[in-house]
Amino acid sequence: MFANFYLSPFDHFMKHNLGLRYYGRYVDDMVVVHPERDFLAALVPVAADYLRRELGLTLHPRKIYLQHYAHGVKFLGVIIKPRRIYIESRTKGNFHFAIEQHNRVAEEHRPTRAERVAFRGSVNSYLGLLAHYDTYRLRRLMLEGLSPWWLKAARVDAGLRKVVLKA
Repeated sequence: MFANFYLSPFDHFMKHNLGLRYYGRYVDDMVVVHPERDFLAALVPVAADYLRRELGLTLHPRKIYLQHYAHGVKFLGVIIKPRRIYIESRTKGNFHFAIEQHNRVAEEHRPTRAERVAFRGSVNSYLGLLAHYDTYRLRRLMLEGLSPWWLKAARVDAGLRKVVLKA
């Protein structure tokens, strides 16, 4: 919420002062889509100057990508292409790693109530993100990787969108 409040003047600057039609931001991630690469290249120092001068912020120099939209736009864990949205490999890998970590806990000992709640929150966070896209098969494959202990301790709804702990 703080980011929305603090960066609201920057959003106004980008959309209204610079006239950007395809600008979006979520917390500290932003995306600008424009047909001209030179325009985007010239926009970077303008945006960086505004952020530094008005808000005391800097752009991360290694997180600025200028590429043709047909290659996709990385934003919030997905790659947005003209006719499809793909989940980023890093997001898939992080979900797989989280499942491995929770499985390891269940192998070492019977998970405590706090560990079960953490499992539910972690898995539901990924399922919530993935459910917005055409990822049913991916969700099914990921959930098949759960240890037998977790499969007994929790149930998954029919749409593979949510894990609920059993009593």
